[in-house]
Amino acid sequence: MSTLTLTILTGIELTVLLLALAVALVLIRYALDSIARSLDKIAWGVRAIETETGALPQGVTTLNGGLSAVSAGLKQVVTHFVKADANLKNVAQALGRRNA
Repeated sequence: MSTLTLTILTGIELTVLLLALAVALVLIRYALDSIARSLDKIAWGVRAIETETGALPQGVTTLNGGLSAVSAGLKQVVTHFVKADANLKNVAQALGRRNA
């Protein structure tokens, strides 16, 4: 083969290689754009969750205070039930029942 033919074939091979590289890069760009759109949607969702749950820390503090008050009230109820149980045992004994 002549030098001119080899030069032309080399030029054609180089052009095919560059076209294949360009096509591959375009396909990679489309894939990365799709990933970027998905990540944007995820980021939007995370920001929405952050906004919607922003009031939780204050609400949890208020809820804890309320539950502490309920706990204290229930402790008083337990005390009253213990006293009532003791009183009922005394009444049962006064009425003549042994295994009350």
